[in-house]
Amino acid sequence: MKMDLNELAHYFAKINFRMIDVARVVVPPGGRCFGSSTPPFSGLVFPLRGRARMFFNGVPYEMEPGKIFYAGPNMALDKEILGKTEWEFMVVHYQVEGCDEDTCPYTLGHYQLEPGHNTRVNELLYRLYQVCATPGSLPELRAKSLFLNIIEEILTCASNQRNERGRELVEHAMEYIKHHYMEPLTITKLAGQYGLNSKQFSYLFQKHTGLGPNDYLIEHRMSRAKELLGTTACPMAEIAACVGYADPYYFSRLFKKRTGFCPSLLRSYFNKNAG
Repeated sequence: MKMDLNELAHYFAKINFRMIDVARVVVPPGGRCFGSSTPPFSGLVFPLRGRARMFFNGVPYEMEPGKIFYAGPNMALDKEILGKTEWEFMVVHYQVEGCDEDTCPYTLGHYQLEPGHNTRVNELLYRLYQVCATPGSLPELRAKSLFLNIIEEILTCASNQRNERGRELVEHAMEYIKHHYMEPLTITKLAGQYGLNSKQFSYLFQKHTGLGPNDYLIEHRMSRAKELLGTTACPMAEIAACVGYADPYYFSRLFKKRTGFCPSLLRSYFNKNAG
């Protein structure tokens, strides 16, 4: 399911839940199990070592350390171990009360989080494992607190990971624009290179540069046009084509709008000062 980290944080902040158990499981290489189902309560799977593939309601997830997986109650479950090493994981089961698919869609769905390798999550997880094995009301309260601490750490790290990936994507897009500005680029084409739609790509670009991608492209083209006007005697139509504009009249209007000068006037200024 499509998952929004802010909405997920809100979900965990408002749900009423009780801890069921925390299990640590080691499965030998080659292990497979098909046709089973998840328990009648929610579960978070924390891969610790090795690799596996699990299917929640037929949707595959490649499980490995650095990722965390959620599955709702009573889902069709198939799983198989990948590679030649043991598959070790911990699973946290908890019961959500008073939620249905309309009010709490994350309760009955399945999704993947990528917080990366995080020692604090593992430390909190092992503490939760120990506390859940201890009977009594106070350990029960500690378990709920530890669980929410784990969720907070996961969501914070996952958000940071997304921001980092977004920054790297935008840096790559900026370099691409610098090397391909003379081509007929569109936001749709740029976004498609990164598996995003125009709205998603524009949001990331604006977030990390302060400019929309179209404005960044135009600014780079105008900067390059200024260089050509000051260092070459190329005709205006040729300069326009060199910076990605087939129509020299459109280029001249856009250049004046962006710089405050007509291209020909700026060239005259450069020539006068060069003499």
